[in-house]
This record gives sequence, structure tokens and C-alpha cells, in this order.
Amino acid sequence: MKILFSLLIVSVLITSCVSKVWRPKLIGIIVDEQGKPIDSCIVGETYTDKNGKFELLEKTTKEFFSVFGEPPIFISEQIRKNGYEPKQLIARNRYGGVSKGTIWDMDTVRLRKKITDFSRIKLKDYWLVSMTKKLDTVFMTKKEQEYDEAKIDFISRNCHTYSAGYYYVGINNLPENVFERHIELDLTDTILKIQKVLIYGDSITSEKTKYDTIYTQGTWKQEYKTLYFKTDLPEINGTYKVFNFNHDSMELVKQ
Repeated sequence: MKILFSLLIVSVLITSCVSKVWRPKLIGIIVDEQGKPIDSCIVGETYTDKNGKFELLEKTTKEFFSVFGEPPIFISEQIRKNGYEPKQLIARNRYGGVSKGTIWDMDTVRLRKKITDFSRIKLKDYWLVSMTKKLDTVFMTKKEQEYDEAKIDFISRNCHTYSAGYYYVGINNLPENVFERHIELDLTDTILKIQKVLIYGDSITSEKTKYDTIYTQGTWKQEYKTLYFKTDLPEINGTYKVFNFNHDSMELVKQ
């Protein structure tokens, strides 16, 4: 009787185990700035063909049946090609649950060639900046660049991330009780104009309770890959070396 009961339990467990799709099949095309296909580009665990097309196969996992619904699907695959800015292929389904055999068409993804000549960067512009807790690394991205995690580069992603804090992923770089910190630099003239917005709130509930806006000025200058900021704002004051850069973003290291 005990053996029969054990076999029944095992049978129930086996039949309760269902196959869930955590990544549907993804297809798309990788092209350059002129729209020409990029072959041999790494996309996740595969490569593009001579026409720039890629295909990431469906991935499933075995799980026990749950009555609480399907968890949201979030997919992030690296896109890499020597000489080009890296990107992330982002796909999601916030409601969860994708049936087997589903195909998601990621359409066309455009890669930009890396800039190796820093003099080609237009510094006289409006920039959004954020920084690490020790203020030793600064991330800058041009203001007009709309934040889109599927399209921006990793420096701009850091700029966005460090502005919002994201304590729950281990980044606790903001002052106490500050929920977000947004700093804008106006580099269109030799006079440095700065706007800093501090948003106070509860980092657990994400409730924003207070906004403080600070305006200040200073000066700045550039000597090749060295930037000098003279201002009373501690977050962006001092001498910085340009550690990394591309079309719309820079990563600075304080000297």
C-alpha cells in the first residue's frame, strides 16, 4: 500500500510538471548606420548571417504547475561586433506567459561604429550627469538622447542608473533620503550652468515626497581628453580624464 501511494505521489508530481517558455524564438536584422547588414555579429549565443539576420531559438524550462499565474518575461541579450558600440537586445512581456512556438520579431537593430577620435565629440551641448558615491567616476550623456534601454549604450545606461540610485540592485550612491538626483550641465558657453534636482522619497515604496531644485554656475574647459570643472557643486568639481566615450556619452574618472 505504501509503495502504491508513493507511486501515486510521484505520478502526480510528474504530471504536474509543465514546460514553460522563458524566451520565445527571437528573429531580427542587425544593420549599420547606413542600413547595411552586418554579418558575423554576436547576438546572444548566435551570429548574424551575411544578410544581417539572426535567429535565437526558443528556450523553455520545466516547472511545477502554479495557480498564481505566469511571471513576467524579461529578455536581455548582448549584441557585439568589433568596431561597433555594444547594445542589449531587450524584449519583455509584463503580463507573463508565452505559448510554445511563439516568435517575436525584433525588427531592425542599428549599430553605430565606435568613435576613436575624441575631437569628433561635440562637447558644447546640454549633458545629463550622474556619479558614483565616492564621486570618483562621472557618467555623462547628451540631454536630447531619450532613454531607451534597448537602444542606448552602456555609459548612458550607467548615467540613468546612478541618477535613480537603484538600491535594490546594490547601487546606493545617493545621499540619505534622496530617491533620485538629476544634474544637467549647460556646456554651450565657457560659463558652466548647472541645474541639480533632488527628489526625496521612500526607496521601498517608491513614493516621491519632495523636490529640491538648485541652480549654480562655474567654468569649464577642455584640453584634449581632460576636462576641468570649477564650481561649488561637489558632485562635478575638479579635473577629470575621459576614460571612455562614443557618440553621445562619456565616462570620466576624477584625477
